[in-house]
Amino acid sequence: MTSPTPSDELHVVVGAGGASGRLVVRDLSRSGRRVRAVTRNGRDVGTPGVELVAADALDVQAMTEVCRGASTVYFCAMPALERWRSEFPVLTDSLISATAVSSARLVYADDTWMYGRVQGPMTEETPYRPVSSKGTLRAWLAERLLHAGSAGRLPVSIVRAGELYGPGVRSMIARNVFAAAARGRTVRWFGNPDLPLTPTYIGDFASTLAAVGMHDKGQAATWHVPHPGTTTGRRLAAMACHLAGTELRLTAHGTRQVSLLGAVLPLAREAAELVYQYEQPFVVDGSRAASALEVSPTPYEDGVAAAMAEYGISLVGADPTPHAPSTSG
Repeated sequence: MTSPTPSDELHVVVGAGGASGRLVVRDLSRSGRRVRAVTRNGRDVGTPGVELVAADALDVQAMTEVCRGASTVYFCAMPALERWRSEFPVLTDSLISATAVSSARLVYADDTWMYGRVQGPMTEETPYRPVSSKGTLRAWLAERLLHAGSAGRLPVSIVRAGELYGPGVRSMIARNVFAAAARGRTVRWFGNPDLPLTPTYIGDFASTLAAVGMHDKGQAATWHVPHPGTTTGRRLAAMACHLAGTELRLTAHGTRQVSLLGAVLPLAREAAELVYQYEQPFVVDGSRAASALEVSPTPYEDGVAAAMAEYGISLVGADPTPHAPSTSG
């Protein structure tokens, strides 16, 4: 009996319509894998030739059917922020159960909120010390997944990114920096804009998820997305303004200011408990994945250019050398 080839393997991406899921589908398809893209309505996710399936990720029976025959399942589905507490545990249990039935690997798209306040770069061995309700939930979900892997129910891989940026991303950085720079408005930065930072380009998150899904052999493993050294919020904003041809004007908001804004703005209420990340060095060490999986991070200059293109800003005619380049680290 011959062993299956990569093209025979079925990779199922749940949450394939999101910013990371769409790119995971694209990267897997480009690598020659057979891909099933799962969204709530079965819509096109931008990659020709993949199988499109409509299913509710909260429905364990539906997930069991769409994951049947899979070698790897990618957990890229994300409830709306205000429904995290009610839906994320149900979603996690649904995908653990469905993936286990297929004897597939489950690859989970995660963040770093469970680490809390840290003293240095975050590695895969950094202990969980969450200081926010969302960080506590993320820690609990990760432990649930890793326990299922360690107990032998299914192999589990967790891939963690820092704060995301890039096309299609809605994050604490995205609109406050790139949309503002494109429109010549004041960039509003939550926290200290001059501390070391490793924002994660959405394409690097997707390529790491795909690489882990194709190559990880561990039973319960955690990986961090590689980054191209460190930058700062001010440098990131300067790159964006340079490309847009606008003047850099930046206002920093600390935890107390964001908390006060939360009295009238629901989004600020959600963000207030996470500002602590930007009041300390926010550095994610992804060297293990860079070495073991040969994942090459996107330079910040290229990532910022892609982020600005979403707002109609092109590199054509622009000086390609930003005034505030990132540092190595």
